[in-house]
Amino acid sequence: MPTILSLNNENPLKEGRDSFAGLTEKHRAIAENLVSDWHAKISLMGETENSTADSYLVTVKRLLSFTGKAPWMLRKKDVVDFLAFRQNERDGVPLAELTVAAYGSAWRSFQAYMLMQDVANEISVAAGQRPQEFIDDQNCIPVRRAKSDQTPKGWALTPEFIDKIEDELLHMISIAKKRRSKAYYALIRDRVMFHLAIHFALRVSELVTLTLKQFSPHTSPKMREKFGKYGALTVSGKNKVTGTIPMRDEAIYRLLILYIEKVRPKLLLRRSRKEENNGLTSYKGKTYAVADLLFFSERGNVLNPRSFRKRLEELSMAVMTPQKMTPHTLRHTGCTLMAPLYSPDVAQKYMRHKNLATTLHYYHPDPLNAGAHLNPDYDVAGWFEDEEDEDDY
Repeated sequence: MPTILSLNNENPLKEGRDSFAGLTEKHRAIAENLVSDWHAKISLMGETENSTADSYLVTVKRLLSFTGKAPWMLRKKDVVDFLAFRQNERDGVPLAELTVAAYGSAWRSFQAYMLMQDVANEISVAAGQRPQEFIDDQNCIPVRRAKSDQTPKGWALTPEFIDKIEDELLHMISIAKKRRSKAYYALIRDRVMFHLAIHFALRVSELVTLTLKQFSPHTSPKMREKFGKYGALTVSGKNKVTGTIPMRDEAIYRLLILYIEKVRPKLLLRRSRKEENNGLTSYKGKTYAVADLLFFSERGNVLNPRSFRKRLEELSMAVMTPQKMTPHTLRHTGCTLMAPLYSPDVAQKYMRHKNLATTLHYYHPDPLNAGAHLNPDYDVAGWFEDEEDEDDY
């Protein structure tokens, strides 16, 4: 248990206790501003009641009060110790799974905010220490169990949430550009990944290993004229089932072209790589030439799916989706968008499923029944103007 428990035998969760009593004046100010900014962010999202945001605030402050630590010093053991303490308070009776799930929701929200690249950078500069992940499925097991009991395995984003995520991504990109942040181009890359994952209903393993060679002209002359050499995407995924999915949205096409022509070259040239890799990277036993990949990490490797998952979790928290958004959510969303446009057997082919029943499981007609919601009129071309000092990004 944390040493704070032995101080005068005082209950560290006592009502009204100062969560930052043990911090220096400087760290106290940083901690109070950090918690206040996070609370303001989740309160102003409009997708949750203020009472929920206030409850989250109380829960986070209870953990901080228990540990006596600054927020950026929280570690996974602190969560374990807190839950053990709460159980001891109940004479060893385990906490209800929904109670732990509520704790976990608040802590995950605060963690996601602290680990946002810009926020983490600010903390590192101000406090001299970078925040770390302090809660996951291993140190808060009841959260995982409660979610698996209550949450459907698959769900699709609504048009409204696609719009909100698009707006949040554009906002994050705009801020990164103003701050000349290194995250700028990575955020644009992640925006493209988000929309392509939905548009082509891709699995995350398919998304992170996409190559330029997988695109080809459409067989239709009209589509070839419209989308050129990016009119279709051929994917060989799970169980070696291959499908060729057509490009069907001009906004998606323009976004892809913008990324390929303006962003990808910069990421490619700026990557930090080990000389012995010789421009190659491996993923799940397969070797790829980095120059062939559509997306890749800043280090010149196949982008780790966990990195994309974290970005989706960050966006999910920002727009308050009803459930945690994962790459699989995007695949379900893609199928739901696709199904009304094609016959069931064609949708099955594009989804690369062996059985039609599987494809129907991915179709959610009630929550989503509209087309793609990428903003085609947003002037992204302006992002690449006046970049004389681009090497500083």
